[in-house]
Amino acid sequence: MSWTTPRRAFMGAAAAEGGTKLNAFDNALLKLGIGNVNLVKLSSVIPAHIEWMEEVHDVPIGMLLPTVYAHIESDEAGVTVSAALGVGISRNNEGGLIYEYSGQCTREEAEEMVRRMTEEGFRQRGWELGEFRVVSASATVKDKPVAAIAVVVMFPY
Repeated sequence: MSWTTPRRAFMGAAAAEGGTKLNAFDNALLKLGIGNVNLVKLSSVIPAHIEWMEEVHDVPIGMLLPTVYAHIESDEAGVTVSAALGVGISRNNEGGLIYEYSGQCTREEAEEMVRRMTEEGFRQRGWELGEFRVVSASATVKDKPVAAIAVVVMFPY
């Protein structure tokens, strides 16, 4: 197998219900257009000059997709779960960082957590933060299990 530096990326988040926690997770992936692929978990570095896509399309079934993601599932009635990804792009788009968080919290709390982590990651590296992006999803368990997921999917083409 040959890996290459990604050239494009998609950023998204979704929440869904399902008959089980795993089905809820799968349903959230389907909402994002990545339910029929194999996610390969990445750490959190963005290559220089990445091009951002608005949606995922024309991905072959079973494709291996490098992905940074945060997810959480619950079947406990009344519990709210949230997942968020914060993306920091360096000044002049010379690279960046992705931080992920999930927990039993509000969407706003998850977003604030990834903002703080992104800012710290940039400080630790001595990088200048040029742009910050965030995606998040949240769900509260009612009758069925729920899942929340936030993703950055990287594409070599």
